Amino acid sequence: MSFTLDLIINPIVLALAGIIGILIGYLFAQGKIAKAQSKVQNLEMDLLSANQETLEAQRAYVALETQLQQGQGIPVIPMKINGSKDNSKEKATK
Repeated sequence: MSFTLDLIINPIVLALAGIIGILIGYLFAQGKIAKAQSKVQNLEMDLLSANQETLEAQRAYVALETQLQQGQGIPVIPMKINGSKDNSKEKATK
């Protein structure tokens, strides 16, 4: 007695299994692509927000510069100590 495995492959079932496998693979690939596109959009929004913050800081800096240029200038406090020349070192150390 010899045992043989007599397997008959139906071509219609094989074609159907191939088509279903292709569809499942396509759906998984579309899911990965959608996830990647969502991640790219989030990163782009983060980048745009960072650029917007940088531009706002630059605008504020330019506004301060123009305000300083149009104003009377920065007040300067004199470093000299008023008084006699003899006590100048004593007053400076106190």
